[in-house]
Amino acid sequence: MIKTIIIGLSLGLVIHIIKHFITAWRGSKNDEPQQPENLMHSETITPRKMFYNAKETETIQKLVSLLQEENFRKIQDSLDRRGMRKGFACLFYGEPGTGKTETAYQIARETKRDIMMIDIPGIKSMHFGEDAKNIKDVFKTYQSTAEMSEIAPILLFNEADAIIGKRIEFGSASRAVDRDENATQNVLLQEMENFSGILIATTNFTQNMDKAFERRFLYKINFEKPTIESRNNIWNTLMPDLPKELTEELSGRFELSGGQIENIARKTEVETIISGGVLSLNTLMQCCKDETMNSSNVFKKIGF
Repeated sequence: MIKTIIIGLSLGLVIHIIKHFITAWRGSKNDEPQQPENLMHSETITPRKMFYNAKETETIQKLVSLLQEENFRKIQDSLDRRGMRKGFACLFYGEPGTGKTETAYQIARETKRDIMMIDIPGIKSMHFGEDAKNIKDVFKTYQSTAEMSEIAPILLFNEADAIIGKRIEFGSASRAVDRDENATQNVLLQEMENFSGILIATTNFTQNMDKAFERRFLYKINFEKPTIESRNNIWNTLMPDLPKELTEELSGRFELSGGQIENIARKTEVETIISGGVLSLNTLMQCCKDETMNSSNVFKKIGF
């Protein structure tokens, strides 16, 4: 009887110890840093042929060259020895559809760098004081991800308009929400000042950008609408079945961005499938007119 009790107690103790070790092991696994869900691996990015104007091409090629890992390490070491900031912050600005976000993807693919994608409007909170915390968390997550990676990833702030605007000057009637917005921007400025990785921010507007942010972007690339030649190349790439004379006419007649031409190519493909026939010239022209209805060419240019 006593022996049975002892064996039962021993077995219970062994089970308890095993459960303890399993719990501890699971806890240690959960404590390990995990890759963020919004991390896009470079090898999964689909190659796309991009068309730029001459100045954009030169600047983007330079950026791709310096972000090649061997060059990037040399540049960072040199900056570090001279006591300069090692981080690379780049601003891609210009009208919608000019290839800003896609260029960031293609740069990541060419330099074999993953992308940590941040949608700025998506991290803004309705709760007071949460925005600044969210910004800090973004940079903290990026840093831990970079430490786990052989090659530093790119931190991509998409649609950064919502957070790089001019800070509000306070008066006696200042609102708490304005103070909260300024506090968030100050946190972002400080994080960028201490940043040692690679940041690319995209924006459609620069008229209202705070000067403090402009200074923190080492490279500023203006994505202009494509020239006639570039538009012709885009038409030929996206709709290769169109006659040469027609693509030349469309390129000269409609001042469209690459994104707008892509929209037209998709719409006409849908229309052709629905109609079960050949694309009509009237349908193509109407799609072009629809894309130009709400276009705006008002931009303020900032320095490179």
